Amino acid sequence: MKTDGTNPPGQGIFGLIDINCHILPGTEDGPDNFREAAEMLRIAYDEGIRTIVATPPYNKKNPIMDGDKLDRLVEQLNVEAGKIDPDYRVYLGREIEYNDENHQKIISGQLDSMADSKYVMIRFPYDVDFETISEAIRDINMDGYIPIVANVEQYECLEEDEDKVEELIQFGAYVQISASAVVGDLGHDIKNFSRKLLKGELVHFVASDALDSEDKAPYLRECAEYIERKYGEDYMTELFYTNPKAVIENDDIDI
Repeated sequence: MKTDGTNPPGQGIFGLIDINCHILPGTEDGPDNFREAAEMLRIAYDEGIRTIVATPPYNKKNPIMDGDKLDRLVEQLNVEAGKIDPDYRVYLGREIEYNDENHQKIISGQLDSMADSKYVMIRFPYDVDFETISEAIRDINMDGYIPIVANVEQYECLEEDEDKVEELIQFGAYVQISASAVVGDLGHDIKNFSRKLLKGELVHFVASDALDSEDKAPYLRECAEYIERKYGEDYMTELFYTNPKAVIENDDIDI
């Protein structure tokens, strides 16, 4: 899923927004160093991405809570992004492994929301049960935040069942899937499930979930082109621009 140098969807109008990208160096699943992070920025730009929300994970393996450190890394990336294009931006978010302790850290402000908004990105072990996800969504909503559930296509408890994903949305969740799932890089079953969710318009964001500058780089072009061709320009625009922009600007999302 590599760039071929041609203009991807949205490039000439507004640029794509990647709302889940592990681009900060020195975190659990991000690039090893700043040089590789800068290379990820260049790849993303070639893919038509003009805004990135950096989502370093917060879990037992990566309990980084030093907000000043993360802010400095984002600031350094923005300097590098500005060398490519003065309008190219990186914002700070978190991909938070959800549990009761981390829920308290969210509502106390110890963990970063998405671009300092009312939206928080949460994830679970892939073998989580459905009730745990449902309760988490309800609890986060009750405390005034809006949950974005990351990489929904990979949870075993959903059993490739669109109705269960629709239930999560009714509980108050927004759904993010990865571009690599849609184009088939994560296997046939996950590809089929992702495309069923798209067909049912049960997806609010498609993101790169990128980890490095090689196999898991911030590629969105192929997926955006597929969605535009298969489901229309309006839906592609919602997934890659309108909805992510609403998160960054702390606005409501129309669904």
